[in-house]
Amino acid sequence: MSRWFNFLAKKVINSPKKIISLLILFTMILGFGVTKVQVDLGQGTMISHKDPIYKATAEYQDKFGSDTLFILLSGNQDDLLSTDNLSAINKLQGKLVQKKEIQSAFSYYNMIKNGTDQATNMQLKMKEQLKELVEKAVSEAASNGATPVQQQEIAQKAQNAFIKKMSEQNGVNLNALQEVGAPSIENEKFVKGLVLDKEGNLNEMFKTIMPQNGEHALIIMKVKGGIPYDKLSDLTEDVSNMTNEAGLKNLETNISGTPKIYGAIYNSMMKDMSIMLGLSLVLMAVILFIVFPVRWRLLSLPVVLLSLFWTIGIMGYIGVPMSMVTMAILPILIGLGTDFAIQFHNRYDEELKAGKSVKEATMQSIKKMGPAVGIAVFAMTLGFVTLLISKVPMIQHFGIMLSVGVIVSYTVSLLLMYTVFMLRDRSVTSKAISTSSKIEGFMKKLATFTVKKPLLLLLIGVVLSASGFYIDHTLKVETNIEKLMPQEAPELKELNELRKIIGSTNEISFILKSDDVTSPKVVSWIADFEEGQRKVHPEIEIVTSIASIVKEANKGEIPKTQDEIETILTQVPGELKSNNISSDKKTAAVSFTIGNIGMKEQADLLSQVEKEINPPSGVEMNPAGSNVINIKSVESMTENRHISAGIGVIAIIAGLLLAYRRWKMALYPVLPIVLVVGWSSLMMFLLDIEINPLTAVLASLVLGIGSEFTILIMERYQEELENGLSRDEALIKAISKIGRAITASGLTVIAGFCTLIFSEFVMLRSFGITTVFDTFLCLISALFILPSIIVLLEKRKPKNEQ
Repeated sequence: MSRWFNFLAKKVINSPKKIISLLILFTMILGFGVTKVQVDLGQGTMISHKDPIYKATAEYQDKFGSDTLFILLSGNQDDLLSTDNLSAINKLQGKLVQKKEIQSAFSYYNMIKNGTDQATNMQLKMKEQLKELVEKAVSEAASNGATPVQQQEIAQKAQNAFIKKMSEQNGVNLNALQEVGAPSIENEKFVKGLVLDKEGNLNEMFKTIMPQNGEHALIIMKVKGGIPYDKLSDLTEDVSNMTNEAGLKNLETNISGTPKIYGAIYNSMMKDMSIMLGLSLVLMAVILFIVFPVRWRLLSLPVVLLSLFWTIGIMGYIGVPMSMVTMAILPILIGLGTDFAIQFHNRYDEELKAGKSVKEATMQSIKKMGPAVGIAVFAMTLGFVTLLISKVPMIQHFGIMLSVGVIVSYTVSLLLMYTVFMLRDRSVTSKAISTSSKIEGFMKKLATFTVKKPLLLLLIGVVLSASGFYIDHTLKVETNIEKLMPQEAPELKELNELRKIIGSTNEISFILKSDDVTSPKVVSWIADFEEGQRKVHPEIEIVTSIASIVKEANKGEIPKTQDEIETILTQVPGELKSNNISSDKKTAAVSFTIGNIGMKEQADLLSQVEKEINPPSGVEMNPAGSNVINIKSVESMTENRHISAGIGVIAIIAGLLLAYRRWKMALYPVLPIVLVVGWSSLMMFLLDIEINPLTAVLASLVLGIGSEFTILIMERYQEELENGLSRDEALIKAISKIGRAITASGLTVIAGFCTLIFSEFVMLRSFGITTVFDTFLCLISALFILPSIIVLLEKRKPKNEQ
């Protein structure tokens, strides 16, 4: 390894301009990759495409649409049922379904239209039946010798009996309907008679779609699956414009639903990323001015920006999307990249102050810090790569891009920093400077204290860490996108207001397959299953399926024959039917509307419902839908947290053992960071911070960042031992010399994470708070716990005393 870094140092010293040209070339190539980066907040980032749930959801959404977008109409009953507004709604729905993003649109208009069509057909059919019945009754009466007056009375009785029978069979007052005139959308009396009872209250079938007794009404749109989130804002805006132009009179309209929420999240992400990047750079500049007193102390910032540009370019080329999780990589890599650059800058400055020439300082710095930081980056990458065991694609992407990002940052910093130094200082004449900075003096005092009190410090660290591991299982879990997005977003407030009016919009959906989902066997089983689940789980408020549709149209009963079911389905509005039954009758949707419960409770409910699914032979029923994917991701995000951390620890130890070939050198840097994982859980518990898609990766992040600090101290400690110092002297000098750089780099990493605290995203804000504390704890552990472990376990004497 030393031979390779010696070769690299000579290239930097002899050919700095060629290296600059090469870096420019790579920048141009990777610049094209930047343009290929996609933003993806969809379900593909939450669950693997190979997962059966993902495949079932893709099929479900292809047949029945994805998330629901609502148009809420508010006004009095007369205005909602006026001929002009019903006509306007009909035209609006026609325009809505013409949009390629909308699969279907359904409203109370469709139910009224269906009712008028049924009434018209019923009247025609009844007239024919009544005519035949009266003629038959009169004919029989005449043949029995009845007088004309008696025949007329018999005809009237037959007519009254027929009307009574038809009224009972169809559940409506036919006499009342006859009084309001011909069934027609234009006949407002008929429409009101269809929708309202005599007291002006809604008839049962309209209560769901016209909530609060007809003070509001819904137009329900199913958005097609797979619509990119950056297109959803445009979609909701188009729907809003079409609604405003529909000519609705005296009605207030509001557009809401999860598609609008996702569109708002996308827009907020774009805004947050630009703010975080700018704020990261400002905070780091301030910190570098305060704690890193070297020439060109801000040089690391443009270097790290170039590293970030390269990383994003690679993301574009390998197809890793920007998601809610991977967007957090930006400030993290700014912090870590600045960290590497500071380490190189600090060692170069130290060598110059020791009286070495520019070439000698460059050669010595690259030979010493290149391998030291390289081993730290190697260990860090091993910690990050363990995130690949997660079942959640966006966490896998997070691990991939962190690994790629730190390697890129290390490479760019190593090449560019020393190349700039060579070009900047080629005419500089160095001389030895013996005075130390105030920070270096402070670090020396801190190290001296640590060497004197190792047992006390280690005992405190172990007790606090054990407490954290003990309470870790009690930490809250939150993956509900609505709880993690900006809570002041107007779109979220609109959705919550909508729920106050119409009830919950949370659904657990299932896709059901059979040779014929309309067969009595299948429909009866669905009805029994639904009824059983509602009895056991009170949080299930409404069930929508072919069974519920048939029961509602047939006085709460499931018909015994196929013909009866098909007859009923012909009377169901086509828009409602297409949302629940496929055109080939081989697939059906079953949706449970559930109350406002947390994601963990939803996961428990889904698990219990799944266990109860026992369909008849030839029938298959599986969970599907975007909310099911969100629910399933809860388990995926949390179940592998500790496994990932454990594998990370083993991987880092194995990597360090491979690099150092000594067990102590492999274990010393890792043990202090294992304690930090426990401290982190304790801190989250005390601050009441939940586990979310980002905080779920904290253990791997802590292992990566913390191991860098400890490895750099270990490397410098070994170097001072080789220079002939005793154990305690080597520790004190190592911490006093490299402590300045580690403190500066630690604070810059903290500054990078600090910007996340200012994010409007609850998820990013929680992540920012925890990572700020965790990075600080890693710094504390490296400066206090690592030296304590060495003092207590390391008994080796320096070479000159052996």
